[in-house]
Amino acid sequence: MNFPLRKAIDFSDGRVSFLEWKSHEGAPTIVFAHANGFNANTYRSILSPLAERFRILALDLRGHGMTQLPTHPSMVAGWTVYRDDLLRFLHGVGGDRVLLAGHSLGATSMLMTAAARPRSVRAIVLAEPVIPTNALVMRAVIARFLSREDSMLPLVAPAKRRRASFATQEDALSAFRGRGGFKTWPRDDLIVDYIQGGTVSKGGGILLACAPSWEAANFTVYPFGLAKLGRHVDVPLTVLHADRESSVPTKMLDQLARAHGNAHVVRVEGTTHFLPMEKPDVVRAEIIATAERAGLL
Repeated sequence: MNFPLRKAIDFSDGRVSFLEWKSHEGAPTIVFAHANGFNANTYRSILSPLAERFRILALDLRGHGMTQLPTHPSMVAGWTVYRDDLLRFLHGVGGDRVLLAGHSLGATSMLMTAAARPRSVRAIVLAEPVIPTNALVMRAVIARFLSREDSMLPLVAPAKRRRASFATQEDALSAFRGRGGFKTWPRDDLIVDYIQGGTVSKGGGILLACAPSWEAANFTVYPFGLAKLGRHVDVPLTVLHADRESSVPTKMLDQLARAHGNAHVVRVEGTTHFLPMEKPDVVRAEIIATAERAGLL
């Protein structure tokens, strides 16, 4: 397996950490962003087989993994902070043969990035992007106004209660295996990669690099009009969604596809919101097919 190197780019306000898999000279570039609460290394084994054909850059988003940028709950309003960080990252790494890909929050951030700077992107692959209905966006607005996020938004309280410290990596693996968001993950090595990329040493033990409060903050705000961003993207777009527990309501998926006009929508049978972990071969195949449609391969 092609193993990535840990690298970093310095911004004026801190440092973005990322993994880089190098390929042959002239290979197209994949820039990948992870889900809320996770990190780039979580997807190591999912992305590594693609390194035969692509240069891959997978970054730790603000507040996650090894990235060191300021975090304050007010920053996550509209999730534009992730879009703006990605725009800076793309400028830093350069290249004009770029495929943007991501999972969940990372996928949504990539869609926002592509819409903001379409000329920098040649193709997009989104796995389970978070595309909320207007009703959910408004519910979040009201919940914040009333300071009732914990009771009105179901993902907030569990994120805040997430256990953050462990004696060892083995302790963390035992705590995560078969529980919560990890219950459908088919292999322990995926969880180990998550732990290794998302914890830091602290007081003789380890601590989650993504603070539960930061993860929870992302669940308290949702951007308006995400589906309409499809009209600002004229490159090949593939959206993979789960057949159960999906983060993409059918009507919002339809709106995105109509706005784009030529989106390739893939329903991945037997999957949940964590479909990249459950069916990595499907994700890789769709990335390759989308790159071929874009003329990158």
